[in-house]
Amino acid sequence: MATKGEMVRALAQRFDLNPNKVDAMTRAMARAGLRTPGGRGRAAADMTGEDIFHLTVALVMGLETKDAPEAVRELSQLRLVRGNLFLDGHIQWEANCDAGGESKLLDALNRLPVAGLQLHRTFGAFCGHWLEEGFNGADDGFNSAPVSVEVSSNGPHAVFSHRSDRGSLKLWFGDAARDLKTPEWERRTILSDKLFRRLSQLARSGAS
Repeated sequence: MATKGEMVRALAQRFDLNPNKVDAMTRAMARAGLRTPGGRGRAAADMTGEDIFHLTVALVMGLETKDAPEAVRELSQLRLVRGNLFLDGHIQWEANCDAGGESKLLDALNRLPVAGLQLHRTFGAFCGHWLEEGFNGADDGFNSAPVSVEVSSNGPHAVFSHRSDRGSLKLWFGDAARDLKTPEWERRTILSDKLFRRLSQLARSGAS
């Protein structure tokens, strides 16, 4: 996994930003408890997938350093409210956490072809864990399938999507996902499959 310095350098290069700006952002995250405490030299701590995801969200959304911790915390803590898996036009499973189905959802996700992936019921923890483990299994057909992560100001809410020959998986996070309505305006941020895989490589090996 990447150290704090490796994470800062990799993301600064990825988004063509001044490393000092990115470093200031990640220090603000650390003060807010949204990043693993660092350390220097041989004592430098490894950054988790969630650490990398938090910093990436702040950078992609163009947040100011002073505003980023509160905004990222709100997004990271969005609760998983429902999910489904479609294959050949048929629902393979569906779950609604609001209907008391958390244990049912856990069982359903455990049956999905996601080697080593655990269920996390908040947006930040789920995406962070996917960065660490979601592309790390032995099933190439599953691991090569595209991922998309979309964050919307409507609610806010977030949607995690994954498509493979096993089906189309979607997970909705946030209160707005219960009954989405078309707003007068909406700001969306999308993390593409290409970016998510780059972040995963950083989370697992420290290479950008």
